[in-house]
Amino acid sequence: MASPVSATERQRAIAIVTSIHPDFDARIWKHAKSMAAAGWRVELIAPWTRRSEEFPPGITLHPFERVSSRPRRPVLVPLRIASRLRPVLHGVDVVHFHDLDILPWMSAVSLVKPVVYDVHEDYPEEMMIREWVPGLLRRPLALGVGIGQRLFARPIRNVVLTQPELEPEFAGDRFRRLYIYNYASLELTKGWKDDYLSRPPTVLFIGSQHVNNGTDLLIDIAARVRKVRPQVRFLASDRFANPELRAAAVARMEQLGADNMELIANVRPHELMSVLNRATVAISPNLRVKQQIRGAHNKIYEFMAGGLPQVLSDLPKQVEVVGGSDAGIMARPEDPESFVSAIVSLVDDPALGHRLGMNGQRAFRERYSWESQMPALIGMYEDIIAGRR
Repeated sequence: MASPVSATERQRAIAIVTSIHPDFDARIWKHAKSMAAAGWRVELIAPWTRRSEEFPPGITLHPFERVSSRPRRPVLVPLRIASRLRPVLHGVDVVHFHDLDILPWMSAVSLVKPVVYDVHEDYPEEMMIREWVPGLLRRPLALGVGIGQRLFARPIRNVVLTQPELEPEFAGDRFRRLYIYNYASLELTKGWKDDYLSRPPTVLFIGSQHVNNGTDLLIDIAARVRKVRPQVRFLASDRFANPELRAAAVARMEQLGADNMELIANVRPHELMSVLNRATVAISPNLRVKQQIRGAHNKIYEFMAGGLPQVLSDLPKQVEVVGGSDAGIMARPEDPESFVSAIVSLVDDPALGHRLGMNGQRAFRERYSWESQMPALIGMYEDIIAGRR
């Protein structure tokens, strides 16, 4: 009788789970594709619309219906994920999930299968700024989220963090920690066009739209630039948490006369370069608040991949990455005119913009690519599977 195949002889397999992230979310999609490229079988459980032609060999999507009602999510989301995870759980070596809301359920899964918790944000701090949380409930909710996160993460033990500032939540020998930063993929550069000097002056923002991410400041900057350089266009992502926030932003654009600003539809990660190729200046006007100061913003690496000079808030991480690469001009989020002055200097001197953009792209290729982090992540999985500390 043939001997059974050992775990080390068969193909490794991973279940990647997300409960709320949108179709082809950059971090999750890069994660899935990198694991498939490394030879792992990927079972992707997500509330995504099935597009079979978008999935390379090695990735199988197990979609479930997205839950739009916030009060119904705590019940319906775990049930829908469980219905997709249960059939594949026995055949995978590790489960890697990306969302706080399913942490309690994944804590239970960790009793029967190795689990990795991917911590994207400082979630207690997020509770302090979310517009849907009533003011009086923000501090108690933040405290509860912090306690609950530490409690439910203890059985899981394995955490992936996007920034060092998150480590105090998972301090001590109990946890195995690894940093995987929100770098962009080298694949993104494949569609890059070396035509910067012939492009019309265009400022681009590709982040999520909310107050702390600089939506109101961005509109103010666009309106001010219109007065001094009316030929400059602004393109901004149409990514709002709800219709009310979008309506407020559109009203502000009309109020300030920012008719040089256009909201553009989201594109999937592998299509992003087609948008980057339209711009001559990238902007990241994050406000100086704790959640933004501690953040590791994916868009700055995408801008670097696109060879775009950046005008961005002088927050510590952005100063370190972009300033340290001589890839942009720092501005003060308390002073819209500092952004305007920087944008004008790049519009008036395209050679300067091109030089800064090329500096950024060079630094991206050498130091800030997603692929450079994958050996460490796969090493973590192998240690978990083998039971090594």
